[in-house]
Amino acid sequence: MKKFLKLIFFLFAFSLIFSAFMIYLYFGDWKKGRFVREIYFEIQRGDSLSEIAEKLVGTGILKHKLTFMIFARPHYKYFKAGEYLFDGRLSPSDAVDEFKRGVFVRRKIVVIPGWSMYEVAWELERLKIVESGEEFLRWATSPDFLVSIKVPLKISYSSVEGFLFPDTYYFFKRTDPRDVIFRMVENFFLRVGQARLEKMEKGGFYRMLILASIVEKEATYDFEKSIIASVFLNRLKAGMKLEADPTVMYGLGIFTRPPRPQDLRIDNPYNTYTRYGLPPTPISNPSLSSIDAVLNPAKTDYLYFVSRGDGVHLFAKDYQEHLANINKVRFLKRLRILAGESSGEVTEVYGEVPDFGERKQTLERNQAQTE
Repeated sequence: MKKFLKLIFFLFAFSLIFSAFMIYLYFGDWKKGRFVREIYFEIQRGDSLSEIAEKLVGTGILKHKLTFMIFARPHYKYFKAGEYLFDGRLSPSDAVDEFKRGVFVRRKIVVIPGWSMYEVAWELERLKIVESGEEFLRWATSPDFLVSIKVPLKISYSSVEGFLFPDTYYFFKRTDPRDVIFRMVENFFLRVGQARLEKMEKGGFYRMLILASIVEKEATYDFEKSIIASVFLNRLKAGMKLEADPTVMYGLGIFTRPPRPQDLRIDNPYNTYTRYGLPPTPISNPSLSSIDAVLNPAKTDYLYFVSRGDGVHLFAKDYQEHLANINKVRFLKRLRILAGESSGEVTEVYGEVPDFGERKQTLERNQAQTE
């Protein structure tokens, strides 16, 4: 009889302790809200309940793994894989509600005007919007994929360069690169609009887009873009080489520094110092203001420009005036160096032309043709 009573007492005590423990887990952990600040939490496909619990313990949202294993088990089959953002007061129970609803966080990317598709790819990978920037670029240059993109114009192009419209976008983590490209290209045609597209077609759509991409890279301020566009159009009309530094750097795959004199001598399809006409593709993704500048260029006789070093340019109608402007820029730089306003490094700036052997004769011949 005594053994039976001891067993009853033991079971009763155990049930009390167990109940107290479960109540503690429920109210002290499962339902207890804890303040968290911008925690990104990801459930990957195939994650077990135990793995999710361990991640929650690591974030501080959950104190005991066992709590989650007990109370979340009935809900586990409804969890949706994806990335969540937790911010503010949150309990493990609240987190489970989020997992069941599948309210995923979107990651923000700002595509800067003038970025190339390579820079877009690097930023997408850095933000973990795509798994790999290289994969993004493979799709961006895939002939079969490009054909599948339905655009409102009959054009042929070898990459999406120029069509990744500069804007703010939101994507889920590990988005399919094709979906990112579709979204940006679709936005390009939506934002450019039918009226601009018709005007671009009259001048040769792809030609206009390539010019706009060069203007975007050369100009710092919008008010100069139409003037810079006029320079390139005037040079093309006169049969002169564009001699645009950004085209050279694009061809070399260098996006992190200004050009050096030796860079301008390396021939490639994008080097507008060694080759006539336009490069084969756009060299950046231009803004609407650059497209508008090409569609509505200023009426000028300018054939040259050089940067003053502050984003503003000096324009010239002939080579002699251009040389005078270059000397002005160098003089102003020396004054700034003496005044301690800049480093002692005097660098070549966009718009200057290296002294190739035949350049002077070519320029004189072109100038004679336009007089």
